[in-house]
Amino acid sequence: MNQPGELYSYHVFLFPFQWSYTGKNYVSKNFEEKTNLKDFVSFLDKTPWKQNQFVPDTVLNYNEYNYFYDFVRQAMYDVKKVPEFSREKTDEQFIAHFSYDIKMDEAVYSIRINKQGVVKTYHLLIDSILLHLYNTGVGVLSFHLNNRNADQASPDDILNINQYGRRIFPPFFGMDPGITGSPEQYDYVDFAKGLTAVKNAELADEIEVSINGIEDFSVYTDPAYFRQGALRLPAFMDGLFKQVPLAHNKMDADNGSTKITIEPLLDDRMFVICWYGNDELSAGIKPPEKDGKYDMTAPAYLDNEWLYKYIFVDGGMMTCQNSRMSSQFLKKHTNVRWLNFGTIFGVSRYSFVCLTSSLEKLKEYNSAFLLNHVQTMYYKMTELCLLQRACVLRFSDEVTAISAMKEKESKYLPGKVSSLYKQYLRFVNKIYFREITAQEQGIELYNLMQNVMSIKGHVQDLDGEISELHNYVNLVEEEKQNKNIALLTIIGALFVIPSFIASFFGMNMFNISNPKMEVNFWTLCLVTPAMLISAGIFYLILRGKSIRAGTKLKKAGIILISLLVIILTLISTICFYTFK
Repeated sequence: MNQPGELYSYHVFLFPFQWSYTGKNYVSKNFEEKTNLKDFVSFLDKTPWKQNQFVPDTVLNYNEYNYFYDFVRQAMYDVKKVPEFSREKTDEQFIAHFSYDIKMDEAVYSIRINKQGVVKTYHLLIDSILLHLYNTGVGVLSFHLNNRNADQASPDDILNINQYGRRIFPPFFGMDPGITGSPEQYDYVDFAKGLTAVKNAELADEIEVSINGIEDFSVYTDPAYFRQGALRLPAFMDGLFKQVPLAHNKMDADNGSTKITIEPLLDDRMFVICWYGNDELSAGIKPPEKDGKYDMTAPAYLDNEWLYKYIFVDGGMMTCQNSRMSSQFLKKHTNVRWLNFGTIFGVSRYSFVCLTSSLEKLKEYNSAFLLNHVQTMYYKMTELCLLQRACVLRFSDEVTAISAMKEKESKYLPGKVSSLYKQYLRFVNKIYFREITAQEQGIELYNLMQNVMSIKGHVQDLDGEISELHNYVNLVEEEKQNKNIALLTIIGALFVIPSFIASFFGMNMFNISNPKMEVNFWTLCLVTPAMLISAGIFYLILRGKSIRAGTKLKKAGIILISLLVIILTLISTICFYTFK
């Protein structure tokens, strides 16, 4: 039975996503313009989302805020700024944090599973729903959940909650094994049967958030649905944005009105943070005592099957059926600083978990702060690493989009690359940190997350991609400048011979002071052919270059030749009337 205030486990599901404005008006816009927070924030003004500007006015808030370096807090907290002292313009807002307007533990996050014919529904009380947006084109939506029901607090229940509660669309569809290996497998379209198969393994039968709706994933049984483009948000997420103009399919994205596209940055899974208090499991991971000391020669946790499934979010059997390999993974993905006390932290690419004694025993030994650390500091640390990973993927996606631009869109290339490069520099200086706290265990856990998610390597790769793109644009711009210089050189060369002859014979070709307007006949005879020859040479040069340089140079040449023809015509006319 439930006990008021008792907490058996705590879960956070984090959904990292990329967002941008879409529609015909944004086709030629650069990266900054498509990810400016101003309009997104205005769309949320008259919704249940309330801007959550952080103030360290409680003990928990102060402890969390003080845990991190000052320069890191700007990426973690939407701190209220005094207008007259703030240099940040509304159009350049970097971060915006919102919380959904609900009371703690009144709304419910329900997960109904049908696992191998066994049906069970887990009811988790919603502590809060948070939305964190960044002008780098990414955001994180998170559900913070309390498990206060003893009937759903067994070790297997915790695994099921984490595995089935995090899925936002089917990871795959099952196939009829009878046709495997036959030609019929390539034409198999029974998505309904395939959905049933995946629901028996990894996908919840239903997920419901009591304030906005139920997702049963039945929309994916229609093959025609996939022609609409990107996978949609599940109903329990989409219902949180009822008054926000989201683009739900390709047609929405292509119309003229401004809409917001939200797409997952990882895959079908949300990231999982979990604290679980269980005295039996906690005692089971402790090293054995020998002669009054803990014996670490053969740590028990390295062979703990449940612990492996807890860290790597396996709901059924272990996804590593190699004892040596699984032990190596457990050693690599855990922090065992407090192992003697039965406390262990685990990190994978999709989870941050903590196993301790029950909350009741933690209170008895004055260690209940471990739960608070998971709810506050370690949650913020995990979100920061997830944000870094999301930004890298978002920028890589933008690099790919710019690289695929068509020739007719090349005029937008410098602006788009410059905007992307500016946002990348902002990411490096405001989001990507090598150290975020002076606390020893905080440093260890942050480094563990960075290594497991390979963030350092991904940032280095991204730096190379953006540098190459930036260098390419510089080469394109340099080539344009060289063409312009070459054109000016040719124009100058055109007048070299006439200028020389005119200078040699003197500039007074026409004796204007003479009423009969006498002409320097020899000067005219030399200058006119020289100009004609120069024009001819120039035309031949243009004819050869126009094939490579396009039509702009050719048009400029035609204009210049036309001017020369006009000048020569005037000279000939004057000469004709003079000799006459």
